[in-house]
Amino acid sequence: MDNQMHLARLCYNPDFEKLKPEYLEALPAMLKFYLQFLGKQPRFLGDKITLVDFIAYDVLERNQVFEPKCLDAFPNLKDFISRFEGLEISHSTK
Repeated sequence: MDNQMHLARLCYNPDFEKLKPEYLEALPAMLKFYLQFLGKQPRFLGDKITLVDFIAYDVLERNQVFEPKCLDAFPNLKDFISRFEGLEISHSTK
């Protein structure tokens, strides 16, 4: 959650343009933590999707929207995003 709040505070800060380079400089280190936690697993806690995957997706996707090339150095995170976006949604009719 801290990552989401940091980005939100940056985007709504009147000094956005001044603060943006500092955020982008720190972004790879933050993404590296996600990469290390994910490792070579398909999801953050193993094979089954959990709440952690939804939170991580939200953080990663928002940063990718903010800086489209931010995940280029992290192919495992890009693959995670693709797998998450490819999930089939089941709708209950009951």
